Amino acid sequence: MSDHPMLCLRYFPFPGRGAAIREALRIGRIPFEDVHVPPERFREQKAAGTLPFGSLPVLDVEVPAGHVSAAQSNAILRYAGRLAGLYPVEDPVRALKVDEALDLGEDLYHIIGPSIGEQNAERRMAMRKVLAEDTLPRWGDFLERLLVANGRTGFAVGDSLTVADLKLYWIIDKLTNGSLDGIPTSVLDAFPTVLAWRENIKAVREARLAAAST
Repeated sequence: MSDHPMLCLRYFPFPGRGAAIREALRIGRIPFEDVHVPPERFREQKAAGTLPFGSLPVLDVEVPAGHVSAAQSNAILRYAGRLAGLYPVEDPVRALKVDEALDLGEDLYHIIGPSIGEQNAERRMAMRKVLAEDTLPRWGDFLERLLVANGRTGFAVGDSLTVADLKLYWIIDKLTNGSLDGIPTSVLDAFPTVLAWRENIKAVREARLAAAST
């Protein structure tokens, strides 16, 4: 019998804020049910009031005392990180830095969110122009400085993979994979430490995921 509680992660059928959580659990070999919620089903659940804060992801946890549902992606990711050994529970200062990096990633999601939700193409492209030319380079510099301060180890905090790397990897991927019209894939090319970190995390997470699947 598993020592871990029964987990069910509910999120949309795309990476977004769910990707880092899924990967943390998989790397840690933590069993969980990965429930993909299509947009129409999400709207139904939101209208019915079955989501803690009216949003996804949601993690359902079955414990001896009963059922617990929790929202907020960073809270869920920290929990997954503790279970998977990807969060420094024994080092408060390192945990502080992981939390800082997680919140940096969440800030970036909030920065690009309005342009994703904008239905008017002209207004959306105007928003993306500001993002590409001003906002994202400024935040790219913030991330560059964070990685340099960590010693250019190839990780966001310390010298090993944490949930901070998984969170930031997926938001940087979103910014540079060409899926956002008006945001060039080269938007962060001026930041060599960010580029080196991205390549290292890509290799590390792929290796850890492969090892966990055997």
